[in-house]
Amino acid sequence: MPSREKITDGANERAIDEPIAGTAPGIPDDALLPGEELPKEPSEEEVARIAAKLGAPDPNP
Repeated sequence: MPSREKITDGANERAIDEPIAGTAPGIPDDALLPGEELPKEPSEEEVARIAAKLGAPDPNP
């Protein structure tokens, strides 16, 4: 429940207890189209292979 009263009911109204996309953790709810899913994360082996290819240290010691 919001901790203060609503101060507007105009066109730009949004719930005062809901985060805006840039400040909330994770992926915004509207980032994907309906039916789409997030891509799979790379495996540790793939991360190590790409790190070696770039000359970077292995992030998975």
